[in-house]
Amino acid sequence: MIAIAAAVVIGSSGSSAPESSGPATAVVRNAKPVGGVKDVTFKKGGTVDLTVKSDTADEVHFHGYDVHKDVEKDSSVHFEFPARIDGEFTVELEGHKEEIAKVVLEP
Repeated sequence: MIAIAAAVVIGSSGSSAPESSGPATAVVRNAKPVGGVKDVTFKKGGTVDLTVKSDTADEVHFHGYDVHKDVEKDSSVHFEFPARIDGEFTVELEGHKEEIAKVVLEP
């Protein structure tokens, strides 16, 4: 299987504006995010590229965009879609009601 990941590159002219996180991965162990809730930033107009690796079977829900994917135990799911809506969005293990990532989409 071949996976293609898209990164969003943002030019910088010395400003302190945060850059896109690019492809990101949130890891879940025992239904909890390893290292705490993963903070990820993407630019509106770019691509959201987030993988969730989990040792717990559940439904992963990307709120705001209302995208749901089932992750099997000891597996992963990949979210990749156009970043059309700016704002802050929660990614959650739906059945466990556990926030695993906070995704910020900047204008």
